[in-house]
Amino acid sequence: LTQLQQLYLSYNQLTEVPESIASLTQLKSLYLGCNQLTELPELPESLASLTQLQVLYLHKNQLTELPESLAFLIQLQEINLEGNQLTELPESLASLTRLKWLDLGENPLNPDLAAADKQGTQAVLQYLRATAEGQVTLNEAKLILIGEGEVGKSCLLGALRGDQWVEGRPTTHGIEIKPVTVTHSGTEITLNGWDFGGQRVYRPTHQLFFSAPAVYIVVWKPREGPQQGFVKEWITLIKHRQPEAKVLVVATHGGPGQRQPDIDRQEILDRFGSDMVLGFFHVDNKPTNDRNCTGLAELKEKIASVAASLPEMGRTVPAKWQRVREILQTNNKAYLPYDDVIALCAQEGIDQEQAELFLRISHTLGHFIHYDYDPILRDIVILKPDWLAKAISFVLDDQMTRQRNGLVEFDHLSQLWSHPPVADEEGYPPELHPIFLRLMERFDLSYRVVFDPAKTSNTSLIAQLVPDIRPQSKLTANWGEQPEPGDRQQVQICRIVDNRGQFAVAEGLFYQLIVRLHKYSLGRFNYEKSIHWQRGLMLDNDYNGRALLEYIDTDVKITVRAAYPERFLSYLTEEIKSLVENFWEGLDCNVMVPCITPCGKNDPGNGLFEIEKLIESKKENRNEFPCPQCGKWQNIDCLLNNAPIAQPSAQILLTAQLTDVQDTLQVIRKEMSAKDGRDQERYDELTKKQLATMSQVDMQFADMMQMLTDEAKDGPRLFSFKPIEPGFFDRPKWISAKFELTLWCEHSRQPLPALNPNNKKQGVYELNLSRKWFIKAAPYFKVMTGILSLVLPVAGSATKLMLDDTTYKAIEEQLDLGQKSIESISKGSDSFIDSSNNSDAPDFEQGEAIRGQGSILRELHALLKEKDPSFGGLVRVQNQRREFLWVHPDFVDEY
Repeated sequence: LTQLQQLYLSYNQLTEVPESIASLTQLKSLYLGCNQLTELPELPESLASLTQLQVLYLHKNQLTELPESLAFLIQLQEINLEGNQLTELPESLASLTRLKWLDLGENPLNPDLAAADKQGTQAVLQYLRATAEGQVTLNEAKLILIGEGEVGKSCLLGALRGDQWVEGRPTTHGIEIKPVTVTHSGTEITLNGWDFGGQRVYRPTHQLFFSAPAVYIVVWKPREGPQQGFVKEWITLIKHRQPEAKVLVVATHGGPGQRQPDIDRQEILDRFGSDMVLGFFHVDNKPTNDRNCTGLAELKEKIASVAASLPEMGRTVPAKWQRVREILQTNNKAYLPYDDVIALCAQEGIDQEQAELFLRISHTLGHFIHYDYDPILRDIVILKPDWLAKAISFVLDDQMTRQRNGLVEFDHLSQLWSHPPVADEEGYPPELHPIFLRLMERFDLSYRVVFDPAKTSNTSLIAQLVPDIRPQSKLTANWGEQPEPGDRQQVQICRIVDNRGQFAVAEGLFYQLIVRLHKYSLGRFNYEKSIHWQRGLMLDNDYNGRALLEYIDTDVKITVRAAYPERFLSYLTEEIKSLVENFWEGLDCNVMVPCITPCGKNDPGNGLFEIEKLIESKKENRNEFPCPQCGKWQNIDCLLNNAPIAQPSAQILLTAQLTDVQDTLQVIRKEMSAKDGRDQERYDELTKKQLATMSQVDMQFADMMQMLTDEAKDGPRLFSFKPIEPGFFDRPKWISAKFELTLWCEHSRQPLPALNPNNKKQGVYELNLSRKWFIKAAPYFKVMTGILSLVLPVAGSATKLMLDDTTYKAIEEQLDLGQKSIESISKGSDSFIDSSNNSDAPDFEQGEAIRGQGSILRELHALLKEKDPSFGGLVRVQNQRREFLWVHPDFVDEY
């Protein structure tokens, strides 16, 4: 079939690709996903002859490497390699200049390549170009020592290094880093020894620095016993953060006459597995005149053996990058100006674009700390994380800040950092103090509170130090009663479990939630109105409702009350689930909904249903599911009313009543624009119906953005369009036509011309689109245009901006012309499939239909990049859930 252009062979049991495929020289799309392929043919006369190939899908196979011959496929635009066993990519892929999309998800990539992949396709290609210029092999890892205070961690690290014994060594504040060198089979391995302070208040902070590749040592003192040493708790902390970690358990103070270690090794092995806990040791850190440190040689040999076995050991990295990293790590400076680092990269032959990628990857891997979009932090690169951790520890230990339940003025912080409350510690220069505070905010440790919106606040809340008792207030006292008339109450449970399905603790979760969600705090305009404690938090999201979050055992219970509570409930659930599963890689967050009615008279509690199981049953056309507690069958649709829509409908919400909805939104727009757009009172005067409508529209917008979250890596998702040529609607059989496309900010939900009054043409492009391509893109265009027409009247509510009538009517006209263009082409077109109007299809099928439009968006990104690589000045940022958004520069600080 030598003229064949598309070949679909996915979902078979193919174990190899026949070399005869080379005769299909006209092939443009080849789908080989979901097979059993372990390798691809390397011979030039096989894959390499498919020079017209544009799309290659190889996802969910067993590929461990790719042939260099892929570089001959110079027309390739899309490659899907998700779900294989790849650790590296051939450098030759960097020569594929037309490549727009590369999916490497769910592969055991080496750390540097994985970090590049998080930045998008172009970052991967840039990384491969850097490796093609030269590579070096790295034999290095972290050595992390943790345990309770005063068990001998610092002394053990000193002994491993061969340092002279220090009598009465002071306790560690924060973290100290010192190198250790070991040898395995003739290969020298460099370990960066991280000595973590043992105070309990440091635990949430310490987790920020747990990262592979590392060997972990849990240290305890036999005279206090394993229970007092919290050995199992420390191993659990590691496992939840780094489930693949390798751990050694070391008892210290092992000299003559000292108590021998008494620990149930079998219990620890049964609980954590022998693939995680690799040995138990008893050492004496202190040498004497007649002997060396007892047990130290054996421990050091085991450390070397474990380090050598780490998958990342012996990995290759770009040689130029490694030279720069070594220079930065050995210059004894804790930080450098950003421009100095870029200049150093230039000296080593690394251009500006590649230097920026080097810094982003180094930040992701924890080598350095640099936030390139933060206006306070972007001009500094922190080279020594331990230096920063020590500064944070002074705040956590401060007695005055503790007494004030975490409230602290910047002047007091500055005093702590200028004159550390620890002997022999040098102060930090005043110019660094704002940077420390900003980094604490970045790490979800603190946020700036407001007492008077008219004044700039210099007070921060250190979330770890909030009260442990629920505050007594009218709001918390009345929360157990029924919601107000017109409001509905919905509840979800985020159940946190480990890889065995057992209940688990995410250490420090609620502290991070207090910081992450402070924009919804009841005290966001006046801190005195805040309601939070160590296991609870009350929030308010204007028209989307009020919420109470409670930490009950290991579950986070979310209760939302509003006219339409689904959107706020969904957002909070997504935020918690994302935080748990991204920060604690060894934990899962199962979203549960309660039974519709209490389970029996004698059991006042409600049974809980796991949402994923309800959705699976729904897909199999089952309408009911048994309660796991009382056994009664419950209607799945009723249960899912308490659930976030796992795969949202692509249908425009309320399409049947679209005119009514738009009329309601127009009334809301008039009422809000009559005010100054800033007062909370503007919501109080809206009716329950109006509030519900706003909340529904908000949810629809968020659903669409969520469906195309992957595509946001490489370009924006929001735009409007209209035909340029007169008489467009009188040409039913046009072949190609010119359209004006306008990019929108994904934060403010407004077009760039409205945000750039001095440059109305920025972010506006003239594109020549073919009828064939437009038909293919029309389902996505229809959904997006419809949603933008709904969010437009009240878009200003998120940003305190309100469009004037002239600007508003111009945008409304453009959206109307775009919608008419879609309707025009859909008439009489057999190829047009409007997935958005398939209201009979299940939600998850409609959601998949829109997700399938991702390739359309990627093609559009390529067209726009040719016109303007800057996408009209939009800035790519990440929210707390690590999702990418493209926003106007005015809103970058929000992220």
